[in-house]
Amino acid sequence: MTTEVAEPIFLDTNILVYASVDSSPFYDLARTAITAYEQAGTQLWISRQVLREYLATLIRPNVAIPIAELTATVRRYELRFQVAEESPLVTAQLLALLEQGHSRQVHDTNIVATMQTIGITRILTNNPDDFAPFGAFITVIPLQSVTTQQAERE
Repeated sequence: MTTEVAEPIFLDTNILVYASVDSSPFYDLARTAITAYEQAGTQLWISRQVLREYLATLIRPNVAIPIAELTATVRRYELRFQVAEESPLVTAQLLALLEQGHSRQVHDTNIVATMQTIGITRILTNNPDDFAPFGAFITVIPLQSVTTQQAERE
C-alpha cells in the first residue's frame, strides 16, 4: 500500500488574518480549511513577508488585538507552518516576474516568487483575483471553494 503525500500549499496572509480574528466573517472558514489540510497531512507554508503583512494588518488600533497576543501568534505560526526565508533567489525571481509583466502588485508577485523558489505551486487565498495573473505558474485555491469541497465530501 502506498501513501500519497499531499502537494504543499502556501497560505496567503488573509487566511492567517481571518483565522485569528473571531469577528471576521471568514473566521470559521479559514480555521476549518487550515485544520482540514493539516489533518490530511498537507504541508502548509508561509513566508517572512506573510508574517510581516499579518502584523501590519492586525497591529492597527481599530483591530484592538494586544501586541503581546500578536507576537505570540506569530511565534506559534513559525512553529506550526513551514516558513520560507527570503533569499537572493526570491529577489531574482521577483524581478524576473515583474520584468515579464505578470503583475505590478509587488507583494503578490513576491509571494509567487517565493513559492517558485521553494517549489510550491498551490496557494490558499480569499483574494483569488490577486493571483490570477500567475495562473500559468500556480494553482489558486479560493478559500470558499475549500469549504464547498469539504461539505460535498461529508
